[in-house]
Amino acid sequence: MNTTGYLGDISDSRPRIFAHRGLVYESDRQVVDENTIDSFELALAAGADYLETDLQLTKDGVAVLFHDSDLSRLVGSKKSISSLTLSELKQIRLPFGGTIPTLQEALEKFPSAKFNLDFKSRSTESPGMAVISAAGAYERVLVSSFSEASRVRALSHSPVPITTSAGSSKVLASYMLARLNMTKQLAHSLADVQALQIPTRMYGIDFTHPRFVEAVFSQNKEIHYWTINEPNEMVTLFALGAHGIVTDRSDIATKVFS
Repeated sequence: MNTTGYLGDISDSRPRIFAHRGLVYESDRQVVDENTIDSFELALAAGADYLETDLQLTKDGVAVLFHDSDLSRLVGSKKSISSLTLSELKQIRLPFGGTIPTLQEALEKFPSAKFNLDFKSRSTESPGMAVISAAGAYERVLVSSFSEASRVRALSHSPVPITTSAGSSKVLASYMLARLNMTKQLAHSLADVQALQIPTRMYGIDFTHPRFVEAVFSQNKEIHYWTINEPNEMVTLFALGAHGIVTDRSDIATKVFS
């Protein structure tokens, strides 16, 4: 599949740095809220290459950037994002005074920034892709989802191919195929993605296993590890061959690889 130039060439001296929900720290003190315009500004100022964020949908069908399905973790309210209109959501202040942005606002505010968008629910697929289409942002968006089915459905709403990373079921299948040395089947499994965005370990599986990593690389696919905040681990994973580091501390990551 031919895709747009989202990933582009990679440096030999550092991995791609993905700012997980933006950057909320100055030094070691949190100063802004995650997934807000302020957090994205801090991340870009720190030198992050990509803004990693999450899509939810409001009651009136607006794609907004928020990780959780409800407000309990950040605001202490059990109200779901899907039960509130955009107007109601904009009245809510997050712990550090931030407000929840729409996808459209973020794409317009940062017209040259690249976004890694995690589609959190089926409801976000069509509206989210409509915003990307209206903004002409195909070349600066990577579509991701834990749900492989959701990822595929979201992409079906795009008139052009968009860079994308594998859902959880495809990642697990690819791991088994790689370990069993089933090269042709692995190639087929990974044909429609450009990257695997994965933890180092999950479900008792070591996703840094050399046979798995080498097999993925042999298919010309990238591996981006999340969520990596320790400098030594960043260096170790880059030495392993990781193309990308998804981190809460893009400020630290850029210094590690400077």
